[in-house]
Amino acid sequence: MASVNIPPLPPRSSTPISSTNFRKHLAVTLCVGVGVGLGVGLSKQRSLLAKNLWEKTRRARSSTYIWGSVASISMAAEVSHSDNNMAVEPNTGVSFPSSLDENKKLAGVGVRKKNIFGFTSINVYAFGLYADKLSLQEKLLDKYRKQSETELKENKEFYEDVIGNDLGLTVRLEIVYSRLSIGSVRSAFEESIGNRLWKFSGTENKELLQRFTSQFKDDYKLPRGTKIDISRLPGHILQTKIDDKEIGSIQSKLLCQSLFDLYIGEDPLDKQAKEKIGLGLVSLLI
Repeated sequence: MASVNIPPLPPRSSTPISSTNFRKHLAVTLCVGVGVGLGVGLSKQRSLLAKNLWEKTRRARSSTYIWGSVASISMAAEVSHSDNNMAVEPNTGVSFPSSLDENKKLAGVGVRKKNIFGFTSINVYAFGLYADKLSLQEKLLDKYRKQSETELKENKEFYEDVIGNDLGLTVRLEIVYSRLSIGSVRSAFEESIGNRLWKFSGTENKELLQRFTSQFKDDYKLPRGTKIDISRLPGHILQTKIDDKEIGSIQSKLLCQSLFDLYIGEDPLDKQAKEKIGLGLVSLLI
């Protein structure tokens, strides 16, 4: 509890002070003293709160840097050594199966974070990117077979080919933020995919964007643990499922490019995840 310092009374005046005026003067003096004391106490509390918040943020950032120092470890090795053929996203603890079917293998995992007021960030969802090994090799092996893993994972054209070719990809999103609404998902995709549609085509493509975002209807709930699978099927068909229930499919190479560019493009949502996914894709290819 903050201490209350009562300022001293002013020196006695030669002019007599009535008892009524004296009581008023004393009341004002006490109020000022209490106000100053509480102000100092609240200021100390705010300083302590800010210090604690800064310390938590610093620790969170430190843990991110620590994880970043091992980003060069092959994701394929991480998956193969995980218990029960599961890979764990370290920031959220979410587990992803090493494969979705016989040919679609996990290349890497990551997390989508959202900054809050510039002080800290929250984990919105964890994600895992899967690639169809056979179609990946069919489309790209001849072109890149002579390049080393190190060369490939740094090759911008390699990622562009994975994004642009008609090969099987799936990104699985698992919700970890319990207060996420379907409206927030729509808004996030409107902004992020809208920017990519412009990047690849030079136009807004509002109709195409609306067709995609309108699949996420208000009656869908997204509690923690909800899984959203977005897959490129043969023919550049982008299929969306929520908890294994299909909510829509759209045939569009541009939309497929824009979606997967979020995760392995030039400006990915999680740069460290892109590095690990790149290594995973290389290990599936060669």
